[in-house]
Amino acid sequence: MNNALSLAQLKFDVWLIEQLQITPYPGPTLEELRCRWLATPGHIGGLSRDKLTTHRHSIRMFLGVDIQAPDRMHYRIMNPEALALDSLANDLLKSIQNYVFLQEYKELGNLIQPEQIENGSRYLPIIGQALRNKQKLRITYQKFTDSEPYEATLRPYCLKADKGRWYILAYKEGNEHHCPAQSFALDRMKHLSLSPETFVPNPDIDVSTYFHDCYGIWRDFEKYPVRDITISCTESVAHYLRTLPLHHSQKESPYREGPEGWVVFHYHISPSPDFIGELRTWGKDLKINDWDGE
Repeated sequence: MNNALSLAQLKFDVWLIEQLQITPYPGPTLEELRCRWLATPGHIGGLSRDKLTTHRHSIRMFLGVDIQAPDRMHYRIMNPEALALDSLANDLLKSIQNYVFLQEYKELGNLIQPEQIENGSRYLPIIGQALRNKQKLRITYQKFTDSEPYEATLRPYCLKADKGRWYILAYKEGNEHHCPAQSFALDRMKHLSLSPETFVPNPDIDVSTYFHDCYGIWRDFEKYPVRDITISCTESVAHYLRTLPLHHSQKESPYREGPEGWVVFHYHISPSPDFIGELRTWGKDLKINDWDGE
């Protein structure tokens, strides 16, 4: 399969999901999708039922998104929860969207400047293999606060990206605090290699929910217990929060606050310093209500 064909297939997959997401129930028909596709700039080829079936299968295989026409006429996503804000499928879809865009317009060079992930990304293939085969990792690691690096053996549980950095959630063998899991930044790795030793993951660590109530990578529920937090903000700030929620628990209140009619948002989250710091970046245009933190 050549690169042009691969790019065309990815472009159609992304386009199809977008069309199903923006179309109200019961969803578009094949004829409606065909007309929209032919009106799409840069489209390649037409849209037959066989082509649609092929792409539905590939989308289900790679993203876990099930596209069906239960009434044999209107197509829709049968499991929309698969593309939830905090889901891996949603992250993969965004990555594919970015890849398709950057490939199509790569001749523009530095006129397009995407956000960069630091150079720890070179370790990703090794970590991926460790996660797949439940193998231990040997690392040489140096915290920003330490003058010298140290060596350790990790039992990796998952990878997580946060604010331009990759992190491994792992158990460090022989850790002095007996922590069941800690986060290690890849950009602070001096060396990382795969160990031939395998391990059995801790059944008490559920990686699907481990960061569920956190903002980013910071997890310290003893010091920052999960709680309900309400904020109010100006309409201009609310526009940003609606289009890019700070957390999957974000909910907008139908009521407005005060004579200025400020917009109210609710969160269920661990109020770690990075979350409170993010809120405070909005200055006088955002207030943290009922907050007893420092």
